[in-house]
Amino acid sequence: MTYSYLFEAKSIQSYIFATNKLKEVIGGSELIEQLTADNGLLKRTLRSLNLEKDIELSRCGGAAFYAFSESNDAIEKLANLWPLVFRQYAPDLDFIHAKAQGDNAIKAFQKAHDALMADRNRPKTKLPQASVFTLRFGRTGEPVTNTIRTERIDQVTARKRDFAKSQALAERVMWDSHQGEWPVNLTPEEGQDGKNFPFSKDNQLIGLIHADGNGFGQLLMDLKDKVDRNVIKNDQYIKIFRDVSESIKTATEVASANAVSKILFLNMQDGLFPARPIVLGGDDLTMIVRADLALPFTQAFLQAFEEESKRQFDLLRKQHADLSRILPKKLTACAGIVYAKSSQPFAALHDLAEGLCKHAKKTAKKDKNLLDGKQVPSSLSFYRVTSTLLDDFDDVLKRELTADKITLSRDCYTLESHENLPNLTDLLELQKFLEKSEISQGALRQVTGLLHQSAEQAQSRYRRWKEVMTEREPKNWATFNSLFKQLSEPKADFDVKQPQAVPFEDVLSLSAVGNNLNPEKGTQV
Repeated sequence: MTYSYLFEAKSIQSYIFATNKLKEVIGGSELIEQLTADNGLLKRTLRSLNLEKDIELSRCGGAAFYAFSESNDAIEKLANLWPLVFRQYAPDLDFIHAKAQGDNAIKAFQKAHDALMADRNRPKTKLPQASVFTLRFGRTGEPVTNTIRTERIDQVTARKRDFAKSQALAERVMWDSHQGEWPVNLTPEEGQDGKNFPFSKDNQLIGLIHADGNGFGQLLMDLKDKVDRNVIKNDQYIKIFRDVSESIKTATEVASANAVSKILFLNMQDGLFPARPIVLGGDDLTMIVRADLALPFTQAFLQAFEEESKRQFDLLRKQHADLSRILPKKLTACAGIVYAKSSQPFAALHDLAEGLCKHAKKTAKKDKNLLDGKQVPSSLSFYRVTSTLLDDFDDVLKRELTADKITLSRDCYTLESHENLPNLTDLLELQKFLEKSEISQGALRQVTGLLHQSAEQAQSRYRRWKEVMTEREPKNWATFNSLFKQLSEPKADFDVKQPQAVPFEDVLSLSAVGNNLNPEKGTQV
């Protein structure tokens, strides 16, 4: 008989981003990071109960773990103590948990997992309970429990500040050979320790990035199916699932470190990285990056994730012969980037970044060629906040990025050339071309602005622009026209009378945030 105990923390991002101060965001992310770290809360709890040899973990990361044992007493001890320890460690962080037993590990997991999903409908009691007379912390609305200097704050904020100086997460996204520090303040007013975010002089924007792997959940479901059909032996279930999960975790860490090395390390200012990691768990990554480097960083991460996942899967096939026909060649990933002022509320920005990532996944999965067994291509979507912040990108597309029959954004770009989706390289070439001539960029802004007022005036301005460019710079116009058609859908001349998706807002947004076309040159001597 096998016994299991499953645990997952929920609403992690909203917990981390509850306040709009970078120090507290850092503290929240570090608190989450050390839940399941090598010497984190879980491992210390197991040691205190003398259960390290009695319990196996098939998953341990991202504020979740799945524990198994042949001893019911061991699982009971962990299941009874862990919720108490966890609620002391991370007050008010939502979680679900469940335990079960079965003839083998997979049956014990299945029963516990069903109970785990049911536990979502049992809300946990919030402590401390507050009455109408309770003093509350202004930035969260939660009851005041602590006073730091003259500031009265709630218990969650106080707990985050305990972890604000921790570097456990930051150390996982950088190579040991890269010496540097990470900023802790987005504005000088937030602190006087000198670790203010290193913005460039003429650009005070950030890019909030959320990236997520494609197909990891499906891979785990396929593995479970193979166990159910006895393709993989039951006694191999825990080890194989643990090794697959660890391989994806390693791929995400290595890809992050590669992107930090390739982009951020070369653009440090006064020993500070122009970014801050927020979440790194499983196949997920959330980062705050200086706006001009956000797209290059994301591109580097997605490319490195593909390469490292392939290397990790090659190693897995050598370790487990049963996986040779199950594992894909590699995993891809999608990402969303929100460009905004640093004063914008982090929680709303993250929701939008997550929505952009989901939109990229959904758009990339629509490709009919995927029916032939091809993988979802690594893709990304981005958006520059210029008005009221919306958390649903579909609403943004309808309200802000659509004018009559023209959609002003292609909304999803692939990293590699693709038959049915626009390519990021072409968009960057268009940005490079427009930066050659202020006339070109200015004319495109005028056409884009007029589209929101009068389609006929926009068409007229576009024709005049074409006439001038054809007469003065025919080669440049041919280049622009070629890139425009390649990036538009359908691939045709600009015509406001026909429904068309064009990259106008996308390329203007990249120019507005100062997207760095040559980040590898760096700013470091």
